[in-house]
Amino acid sequence: MYKPLIAIVGHSGSGKSTALRNLDPKTTYILDLERKGFPFRNASRFNIIPVENANAFPRELDKVLKEDNCEVVVVESFTKYVEQVHTLATNSFKGYDIWSFYNRTIRNMLDSIKNDKATIIFTAVDDIVKIPQITGGETSHRRVKVQGKVHEGAIEKEFLMVLFTEVRKNEKTEEMEYFFQTNTDGVTSAKTPMGMFDELLIPNDIVTVLEKAEEYYA
Repeated sequence: MYKPLIAIVGHSGSGKSTALRNLDPKTTYILDLERKGFPFRNASRFNIIPVENANAFPRELDKVLKEDNCEVVVVESFTKYVEQVHTLATNSFKGYDIWSFYNRTIRNMLDSIKNDKATIIFTAVDDIVKIPQITGGETSHRRVKVQGKVHEGAIEKEFLMVLFTEVRKNEKTEEMEYFFQTNTDGVTSAKTPMGMFDELLIPNDIVTVLEKAEEYYA
């Protein structure tokens, strides 16, 4: 059985990387394309593998999946990966060949992450797009940011779960609280398996999600 593929999506500062804080550092490998550090204590305990560019990503992914203790792989981040692929394409090709290479490389990467060894978690920046309606007017949709028309609005289908970050101010304490949105509210492309979560918003902790998934598929 293939392991779950999970995307954590949101704008900068909304808790995507912080949501990783309670993962087991002994069994978690982080493929770090961002290479900017992590916003929680003791991050150095994790198996962090700096990934220089998109070309190196398949090799590093293959290596960590072969580790005996690998149970979770985090890719930080999908956004940086597609930016690097686009840069590589524009530096190496011209015209239509740019997008042909770009689309093919992303397609191959998305196929390569499907495995029966480890749960793979991607972080990604979101984008708000306007979609024309057949009745006229437009609606706003919040989804994974990606360049190019081929993958626009189609990245989410590759993942079992798409969790959107949400930040709200507690009216009593006046502190900011961080959540995952588990299913769409009509604007986001958030999704989780039917009946896995009763609440639309859950605490921003990916370990809670993994525990719920293990219980759900037991």
